Amino acid sequence: MGRTKAFDEEAALAAAMRLFWQKGYGATSIGDLERAMALKRTSIYNTFGNKRALFQKSLRLYGRQVEEMLGRIMAEAVDCHEAVQRWLTAVIDMQFSEETPGGCLMILSVLESSQHDRQTKEMASAVFYKEQAMLADRLARGVASGELAARLDCRAVAAAIAAAGAGMVVLAMADYPRSALEEIARTTLALLKAGA
Repeated sequence: MGRTKAFDEEAALAAAMRLFWQKGYGATSIGDLERAMALKRTSIYNTFGNKRALFQKSLRLYGRQVEEMLGRIMAEAVDCHEAVQRWLTAVIDMQFSEETPGGCLMILSVLESSQHDRQTKEMASAVFYKEQAMLADRLARGVASGELAARLDCRAVAAAIAAAGAGMVVLAMADYPRSALEEIARTTLALLKAGA
């Protein structure tokens, strides 16, 4: 009979995700992962695969968490303007929260050339497109309810909002202050309102 695992796989994967988020793929060694996950490398390999497989599992976990956060924001907002405002605020909050490493694991992985491969890029793109689709769906409901103009191109506007969010992440990495990001968020929201 095989030995049962004496560790929480989900917690170990979350620890790996956070480490990749903090250091990037290239700068994260197996030794770093052993310490962060409190596991021996044999346990890491047996449970999660090699470093790249673990990184890809970390990206999937991060993507699920982002989608869940965005889904909650969309569900809790009373209208689409509030939904967009709350989403942009959440992007900003993540950059300055002590509970997160800052930045965005997906954006950081795309920018880090040392780990580029087709599968990883496709995983990141899928998350970006999913975010845009969720925003577009919320905007479409705003059009259907009369909150937004019927002429609004929901897909294009959703892509622009998502791009503004990604841009704020990159600017935060360049030490832009919170106040500058908040101004970008206000301007993005104002453009949406102008199109309403």
